[in-house]
Amino acid sequence: MVKIIFHGAAGEVGKSCIEVQSKGKRYLMDAGVKFTSFGNEYPKGLDKIHALDGIFLSHAHLDHSGALPMLEHKNLNCPIYTTKMTWKTTNLLLQDSYHLEKLKHIHPAYLERDLKKVEKDLKFVDYDKEYTTHDGKIKFQYINSGHIPGGASILMNVEGKTLLYTADINTEDSLLMVPSDIEKLSGIDILITENTYGDRVHPPREDCEKNLIESVEECIKGGGSALIPVFSVGRAQEILILLDKLNIDAPIYLDGMARKLTEIYVNSNDPYIDNKDILEKMFKKCHVVAHPSEREKIAHVKGAVIVSTSGMVQGGPVVTYVEKMCHDRDNYIILTGYQAKGTTGREILENKVFFKHHQKFTVKAQVMKYDFSAHYGQDSIHSLIDKIKPKNLILQHGDCDALRATRAYAHEHLPNTNTFLPAIGDVMEFTNEKSTITYKEGYKEKEFDKDN
Repeated sequence: MVKIIFHGAAGEVGKSCIEVQSKGKRYLMDAGVKFTSFGNEYPKGLDKIHALDGIFLSHAHLDHSGALPMLEHKNLNCPIYTTKMTWKTTNLLLQDSYHLEKLKHIHPAYLERDLKKVEKDLKFVDYDKEYTTHDGKIKFQYINSGHIPGGASILMNVEGKTLLYTADINTEDSLLMVPSDIEKLSGIDILITENTYGDRVHPPREDCEKNLIESVEECIKGGGSALIPVFSVGRAQEILILLDKLNIDAPIYLDGMARKLTEIYVNSNDPYIDNKDILEKMFKKCHVVAHPSEREKIAHVKGAVIVSTSGMVQGGPVVTYVEKMCHDRDNYIILTGYQAKGTTGREILENKVFFKHHQKFTVKAQVMKYDFSAHYGQDSIHSLIDKIKPKNLILQHGDCDALRATRAYAHEHLPNTNTFLPAIGDVMEFTNEKSTITYKEGYKEKEFDKDN
């Protein structure tokens, strides 16, 4: 019997952590955190950390990796399977997250030495090769997810059942990543997929690219400078590649953690990073901001493009640039991704206001947003499940509306597939004869079918 338990990212986005149990062995798929105004939330209901037999880390984003030091603090003693690129990125993000928590006087759930402990448990894997866990119980492969460099979907064989965990995935083309081709897989017994955009179709990527370039050129011709807040992992590099298409000469500044990550990606041999030659060219062309003292001067330069973290304007050097640039109507602030409710980026976008240290600024600069999501959208989700036709479909990593929209589609188009929307704490059991679900609410067992 295969048992699957949800410790996070079920009915939400954040703290991704799914436990797979088989023949007395316990494995985790990801171990992330969820960011809240009160600090980080960690996976729920996860006990006996010392007894875990393995962790499959899909990619570096902290909502999938951020709980690893906490597990080490609780005596984790098992392999952590991942790609080398994922670890290089994860290591930077974990270090940065720890120091930010200390600066904000948030007490981390681990000690600084626990960051080092993660490294001792790493077992690196290559894409598209079949491996067996150290205990010989599970065969698995890491398959390019098209999400960020190093990211992977994970294909497992557990007790003769084929389980595919997409993790965060993009089957659509982008400037930075070769898209995932897991749609070609068949014979999947259990498909666990993200649904971040289960109720939304992305606008055509070509339109977003064209519009951003036109906005930058319009801004510079009008005498202003364009500030582009970016996520350091993936988004910053894609925007740099895109800026190669500018038809006017303008200095480009790169600031924040994106500096180090871009250098890592340029010097990597990751086979699924696309347009690396253009990225290398643009990295050499742009001015890498080396010291905070440069920022105020750069913020007053006219006719420049500033690419800086963080993408939701929650922290990092972009905050300094916004403060200095938001008063000038000739400047543009160009957001390149989703702005979560309650974030500074959302306030700038919807209300044209900016807060820093309880001081309120009115944003007079032009504000616009273009969608460069690294997650697949609704139409691609539908395409994936149509082509794979899994026996069991588990929808997670999305809000309720997104999850219900995909479930409704699956009910209509895949009548022979059992579709399930788990909640945190739910336990699923798969045998050759049937599948059952134990709900956390009273732990009432019922037949697991497409109507739950």
